[in-house]
Amino acid sequence: MRISRILALVVTIITLLVMTVPAMAVDTGVTISGGSGDEPLVKAKWETPDAVPADSSPPTQIQPPVVYQGNSPIVFWAVVADNPITDISTVSVDVYHPAGYPESGSFKFEVVLTPFMNALNDGVIQEAEATAAIAAFNTAYAAGLVTLHTGITKTDVTDELAQGEAWLWVGQYEMYYHQPAGEYKVDCFAIDAGPVDASSHLINYFEYVAVTAAEFDFTSINYGNITSDGVVSGDTYFGNVGGGPTMRNIGNTWLKVQVQQDDMGFGKTQPGDVWNVRFDARLGSTTEYPQGGGVNTYYDPSVVKGTLSPDANLWTTLPGVVHLCNTWKIDFSIHIIKAILPNYAGTMWLKVVPATFTGPNVPHPGLTLPPQ
Repeated sequence: MRISRILALVVTIITLLVMTVPAMAVDTGVTISGGSGDEPLVKAKWETPDAVPADSSPPTQIQPPVVYQGNSPIVFWAVVADNPITDISTVSVDVYHPAGYPESGSFKFEVVLTPFMNALNDGVIQEAEATAAIAAFNTAYAAGLVTLHTGITKTDVTDELAQGEAWLWVGQYEMYYHQPAGEYKVDCFAIDAGPVDASSHLINYFEYVAVTAAEFDFTSINYGNITSDGVVSGDTYFGNVGGGPTMRNIGNTWLKVQVQQDDMGFGKTQPGDVWNVRFDARLGSTTEYPQGGGVNTYYDPSVVKGTLSPDANLWTTLPGVVHLCNTWKIDFSIHIIKAILPNYAGTMWLKVVPATFTGPNVPHPGLTLPPQ
């Protein structure tokens, strides 16, 4: 018994000593050796495909897919010079979100480029390869897509490509459908055997074109067999699984939903020119959506039944801003003041309008299946 007590005491003391030893700070450092020749220089760069070919100046404009969970390819091109050209080990582009909300210019992704046509694999640039690289550069230059490094001319680039003193590098990335619209900064740099100065980088921008778009999972609203009031409740299960009306943002801007309806044939009461029916709609809910919404918004018919198009001046904007990649429910209600016929039918119109980015994006992807 005495031995076990002593062992226990020793263990306790050791534990206390370990717990009271302060953390030790250790300085670290490293020195990068320089290359064997000149520092690589990014002389020209651009992106494709351009969504607006008629625009004769940078930036390249990339069109979003406007498809749920779709993407749009973007190809990065850079002409890099070095002496010797075979010293280059890495050419990369770092891409940053647009300045301001919702991402505030933060880093987005990096793409490591590879030599065009794999021309540097054997260390020799063939004439046919140089001809193809020059043609690619000239095409982009003629389209107004190319950004040149300070002091560099078009002739400088083509001459050095022809002589094998510079080469074309290329890489691709897929822009996801809900990446925010705006101008993305692209910082291109090359590395040979050592570090490179910031002045050897080349920065340009591409525009992810703003497109406001939504998808709805319903084509009709039936208020049911009612006497005066009817409600159709939405859900967040996009598709026919949940059964209620749902919408989702498939563009790259925030948006608001607008609605209007004809009178379904209920008409007006005279005198006073008062509609015999009224509607309301609600986008989202106060508990699920911190971006607003969840408020019943009442509105009168915009036109009489049989009108083929909505009134451009009578859209009702529903409260709530639908953020990027959000799926929201929509509720619809009807309030009948006077009815004569047993059945009525009409037309509802829905559209979306852009909303300004005013803060970080709040994700709410909705659900794909109802709870079990």
